[in-house]
Amino acid sequence: MTTADRTGTSDAMTHPPATVRRAEPGDALVIAELLAEAFLHGDLAPWLIPHPGTRARIYPPYFALLAEHALTHGEVETTRDNTAVAVWYQIDDGPLPELPGYRQRLAEITGEFLPRFAALDEAMHAHHPYGQPHHYLAFLAVHPDRQRQGLGTALLNHHHADLHAAGISAYLEATSTRNSRLYARHGYRPRPVYRIAGDGPSLFPMWRSPPGPTTHR
Repeated sequence: MTTADRTGTSDAMTHPPATVRRAEPGDALVIAELLAEAFLHGDLAPWLIPHPGTRARIYPPYFALLAEHALTHGEVETTRDNTAVAVWYQIDDGPLPELPGYRQRLAEITGEFLPRFAALDEAMHAHHPYGQPHHYLAFLAVHPDRQRQGLGTALLNHHHADLHAAGISAYLEATSTRNSRLYARHGYRPRPVYRIAGDGPSLFPMWRSPPGPTTHR
């Protein structure tokens, strides 16, 4: 499994909840386009590919590769109008399988920037809490024109309800202290921060335990 920066949303919780649906394989292109646009100017973007024009060319096929993996091995939830998406993976004992030819395809897509994309993959794998069953929020993205309308919150609340019912924890890596504050409002607690590479940005892992049993009177 491989991911890039993931928190393309900063919601004000004043809008009515959006309708959430499970994405299907036919949604791959629209999901890839949404991820590419939402993260084009994300926290990790300038380090991964410094020039915005080059980034705008590489990001769509890169996120198409990630969307293919998500629809194959994960659970993708999107709003009815496809303006926000959350990518979750159920993690049990170890990493999920890669797509066939993933490393070669990644190299062909990213070209000279492959070392940084590979460093991102390696750092996230090295620090992932495998062995602790959980759902991993790999991406939460909202279209730039629809941010601060509660869409990211709606996606989180929808999936968290399922996690509550099953007593399952959740894990993510925020890409900034600002994003970590957003997730803290949803019950996530910080874990030790780590740096992607020697000159790379930091990631802010967070863990969310399911609520304890409620005492009924």
